Amino acid sequence: MTIAEWIRRCAIRHAKSLACVDGARRFTYAEFNERVNRQANGLSAMGLKKGDRVAVLLNNGVEAIEAVAAAAKGGFVHVPVNFRSVPREIANVLQHSGSTVVLVDAEYKGRLDQANLPDVRTVVVKPGQPDSPYEKWLAGQSGAEPTTDVTGDDDFMICYTSGATGTPKGVLHKHRQSVAHAPVVIVQYEIDAASKLLLVYPHNSIASINMFYVPAWLVGSALVTTDQRHFDAERWLSLVERERITHCHLVPTMLFRVLESPKLATTDCSSLRTIGYGSAPMPTERVERLMQVFGNILIQGYGMTEVSSIAAVLDKADHLAAMKGDRDRLNSCGRPAFGTELRVVDDNGRDVAPGEVGEIIFRGPQVMSGYWNEPEKTAETIREGWLYSGDMARVDAGGYLYIVDRKKDLIISGGANISSREVEEVLYWHPSVREASVIGRPDEQWGELPHAFVSLLPDKPAPTPAELIAFCKQRLANYKCPQQIEIIADLPKSAMGKILKTELRAKFWEGMKKKVN
Repeated sequence: MTIAEWIRRCAIRHAKSLACVDGARRFTYAEFNERVNRQANGLSAMGLKKGDRVAVLLNNGVEAIEAVAAAAKGGFVHVPVNFRSVPREIANVLQHSGSTVVLVDAEYKGRLDQANLPDVRTVVVKPGQPDSPYEKWLAGQSGAEPTTDVTGDDDFMICYTSGATGTPKGVLHKHRQSVAHAPVVIVQYEIDAASKLLLVYPHNSIASINMFYVPAWLVGSALVTTDQRHFDAERWLSLVERERITHCHLVPTMLFRVLESPKLATTDCSSLRTIGYGSAPMPTERVERLMQVFGNILIQGYGMTEVSSIAAVLDKADHLAAMKGDRDRLNSCGRPAFGTELRVVDDNGRDVAPGEVGEIIFRGPQVMSGYWNEPEKTAETIREGWLYSGDMARVDAGGYLYIVDRKKDLIISGGANISSREVEEVLYWHPSVREASVIGRPDEQWGELPHAFVSLLPDKPAPTPAELIAFCKQRLANYKCPQQIEIIADLPKSAMGKILKTELRAKFWEGMKKKVN
């Protein structure tokens, strides 16, 4: 079974149903399928063959969605590019993947030109303009079904990681891996043909492709796009009310903005059936507030690009049980998702006892094929059929998973392990704290010391760093408390809204250099 086949079936079984909403533009599955066919056939007419890589540098919109579908039907390998990429980064991704054609938004054409890739051909897209060269090109192609024979073992996409640990790695997924993951989302998020899925993650995220696009094409749901360049809580609330959105998945910082919005009190959100969250820790206090506002519709998903997206879930029943009893359950990211094997092991690959900390490893049909053109990194990550995540966690007797930290984010001070996440959780308890992130700063005596960056809520009294440190000392052992706290306007974030500790570390070192000089 392939993604291409699912799209074809939707065009027959749900021909008149809504497939995609992009602002004022609305496409049924029959219309969407024809556009996809035209793009796939147009790329074939350019000389592309099965297995060739097609890069996409676009904003969220129907063109980005149909590019995924066109690659699936044409047998091409989809290579989504982060819209925030600078010319050097664009060149790295295109050269590493071997992409020969780029679908590029006119807004980003200048950056692509600066990347200086003379052998790469371009198709320039001007979204929403019916007389644009792209639309004219599309109209000139055949709307018939592509004849390429695509199987589940064919390569589907190369999704580049954020590069938090260095140069971004290209995660390769075949059709069968994304196909295996789709039912995970369908079952856990309770998606059906009547669902309307609001996309807020950028199209280059695995969360967009494998959590929303592909599951929607399995059951015939509608995809609703929004501008990914800047999350706006008021715009999100307006879309939920106007389009009667049923499902959405956001990172915690986005949900914080929704809670802060004065528009929340006057918006009809009754259509929402599931709000997923993940990609970063969610403070317990914020989860409680969200449940008070939206009811029992929250679900937490934990996973990574290498496992197609979701590998563990804290579902609605878990959230409700936590509110009625053990609040600590809200600190868990749940239990293994449908179709996923998950273990927590020590450095020798042996399972740790309940309550002990170890590394999370995964196995299942949705695990990546490997890193594109990087066999050594693949061998380091996938060992004896298990994918080693680099995430440290403990499991309780009930099988619930509690993330402690990334291996690289554990702070080791005087030989003691400190979870940056635990310190962040305490900082979030302060009523004036909007966002918090904790890193380890080098120290000659202790090795590392906790160092916190905090942004504050604008409508609350502003505490001093000393007051925040005192707040932590009332709730944490002294060695875990930040030795210094920097209050800044906004914490740096990725395109998905995830706080970038790499940039905070860089900011810290820049400050240290200035002091030395």
